[in-house]
Order: sequence, then C-alpha cells, then structure tokens
Amino acid sequence: MLGRLLHPLNQREQTLLLCLLSFGGEQSDDLLQLLPDDVSSKMQEKRDKLAEIPKEKRVPLMVRQLKQLMGFRGQIGLDGVEPSWLLAGFKGESPRTVAIVLMHMPSSVSRQITARLPEQIRNAMPSRQELTGVPMELIKLVRHRFDAKFAAMPSERVHESFGFRDVLLLNAKELILLIRKLGLDELAVAFIAMGKRALAAFLSKLPPDNADELMTAVKRAASTDRMDQKAAQAFLGKVLRNFANTDELFQKAGLFRLARAIYNEDAVFVRQLQQRFPRAHGRLLADYLRRIRARDPLEPELLALLRDSVVDMVLDLSRRGKIDAKYQKAPALFEARG
Repeated sequence: MLGRLLHPLNQREQTLLLCLLSFGGEQSDDLLQLLPDDVSSKMQEKRDKLAEIPKEKRVPLMVRQLKQLMGFRGQIGLDGVEPSWLLAGFKGESPRTVAIVLMHMPSSVSRQITARLPEQIRNAMPSRQELTGVPMELIKLVRHRFDAKFAAMPSERVHESFGFRDVLLLNAKELILLIRKLGLDELAVAFIAMGKRALAAFLSKLPPDNADELMTAVKRAASTDRMDQKAAQAFLGKVLRNFANTDELFQKAGLFRLARAIYNEDAVFVRQLQQRFPRAHGRLLADYLRRIRARDPLEPELLALLRDSVVDMVLDLSRRGKIDAKYQKAPALFEARG
C-alpha cells in the first residue's frame, strides 16, 4: 500500500503530494518548488518513487490513499476525547473556567466530569444561570484556550472502507476490548518463542477461563502469526515481573502490540488515538511507542501484517457483536494484502 511508500511524510504532506499529482497537471512540479526546501525535497523523492509504478496501477492506488487520508476531517473539539483526559485538562483551572467549558459539552460527558471533580471546585462552580450574562466572545475565548490542550479529533468520515487508521472510530470501551484480544495474540507469540514448558507453567497460574483464552490464541498464532517474536518475548519478560492481575497483563500486551502497529504514524494520529483511550491507557501507549522507536526500525512487511491483523481483529469483534456492528459493514482495507 502507498502508506509505506510515502513514509515518513506526515498525513498533511501525503495529502498535498497526492492532490498535486492528481490535479496539478503540468504545474505540479512548479508548485512543489514553492514549498520549503526540506519539504519539497522529500516530496520530489516520493514523486519519483510513485512514477516507477505503472500508471494503470498507480492511479487507483493514489485515489484509494487519498480517500483514506481525507476520510477524516479533523477539527478542534472535545466530543471524541475520553472524559479522563478532559478531567486532567481542568487541573489548575478556576471553577468559573471549568463551568464555562462544561456548559457546551454533551450533558452525559459533563455529568461524568462534574461528578469526578474535586469537591472544592465543584462547590465553587457558578450555575448555568449565573453564567448567562457572560459575553459569547469570552465564552469562545475560554473554550478555545481549553480546546488547544488537545489534538484535533476526527469529526466526520466517509464510510467507504475500514482500514487501520479507522481504529479512531472505536470508543474507549471498544478499544479496551480490542487491546485485550490483541494482548492475547502478543502473549501467544511470545510463548511460542519461549517453548511449551514456559507456556504450561504460565497457564497453570491463570484462572481457567483466561488459560483457555490464551491457549486458543496460541493455537491460532502457531500457524498464522509472523510478528516479531523477539519483541513479544522481551515485553513478556518485563511485564511478568510486575503485573497486578491477568486482565492488566492482557491489556498491557495489547497496548504494546498496538504501539508497534502505529510505529510509522504521525504525532497527530498518535495523540488522537491516545485521547480515545482512558488517560492511563493512552499514556502507556505513548510510553511503549517511545521505547519501540528507540530500537531498530520495524520491517515494512511485518508492520503491514501487524496493522492488517488489527483490522482483522476489529472486524471479527464487530461480526461477533462484541463491538458496534457498523465496522464490519464497510469493506476492509488491508495494507499487506492490497
């Protein structure tokens, strides 16, 4: 898929390049020269790579990549941000500021946040009626300053396909289910590398239901999973020394696998994905990603397979009614399989 070829261009640069090549005609080269030198040189290099692809294959690939890139239209807004992030964003703000920001949030979100605010802040907040005299310009200014603490969240999407980047559509509960299933696969890969004795010893320590889940994942991974066994094994060696319960282990392993899958993603996408999770999960995802990027780069082929496995997992959960059925209604968009 073109996403690998266009790396490390960020989402905006990829969109600009593909639009220039698709609609710029003979002027596309001249328009590229108007960009800053560092950006222009990167884009020219990718343009030359694209030119090596036969036109009859290149054009459909470019159109599909553009559709995926433009499927989300980001705007600064809070509806898509998990409430625990918003609660943390209020730290250090005055009760009046908190009340103004909460005024224009969905009531369900506002109630969640209000209930979790420190009592002294909650008691000092002015009522909605007391805020009726606040000028709209001031309300917009306060809201804009608060919104600036967060990444732009996707607000609209063209429902033509479901690819890896569409995991941003999942809500927090669905993402937790996803990483738990991904974690089972991650642990399965690690234990395949470590051998049957290590697996048997670990299974004996788990509750029966959890042991069955992991054993099923091992059987599934034995013949189909080609992910990085060394990375999975190294992760397992660290977390086994310090985890509170089995579910925590499964979720951490899933976050580690997801962090590998977003290895090549730009900072905006990473931040958006963090904000869809509860804050503790999102921060751990970013921490894992930093550690992974500090090591050797991931092989593009394995990265594509890993991202496709996430798409497969989402669609499987959707088909089985574990998460919203809408995800499996759109055609799957894979990277390794084309």
